[in-house]
Amino acid sequence: MPFPDEESLSVVNNCLILDEQSYDQQIERTKFEKLFRTITSEQKTVFDRITKAVQQNKGGVFFVYGQGGTGKTYLWKTLSSAIRSQGNIVLNVASIGNTSLLLSGGGTTHSRFHIPINLNEDSSCVMERGSDEAELLEKNKANNLG
Repeated sequence: MPFPDEESLSVVNNCLILDEQSYDQQIERTKFEKLFRTITSEQKTVFDRITKAVQQNKGGVFFVYGQGGTGKTYLWKTLSSAIRSQGNIVLNVASIGNTSLLLSGGGTTHSRFHIPINLNEDSSCVMERGSDEAELLEKNKANNLG
């Protein structure tokens, strides 16, 4: 019987990756279709630019700004369900805990990326190469989207 390769073994042992891969693709597809039908033309423009970058593995930095109630969270939910419906990993993070609770599987940037809360000139994010968190970031489909 063949022995699994090292990458396959590391994924099986990484609960963070397994959790992110546990989303039901059909449920995510249904959620995406419902959300996508109701996004505004402005949201669709942003959606198209971001999904194009994801599909082409180009990455990029996308800053979506707007007052409360303008549909930023709705856009991120639509993007997340689109990516997850294809079996890919997407990590939803927000700078504020309340906002992270509105996002499926959401967390804060501080917890996900090990950013210290009290910053000074010597502060840095410490994530060890090969750690479960680092492997999760590598598997994240939208890992270059900022």
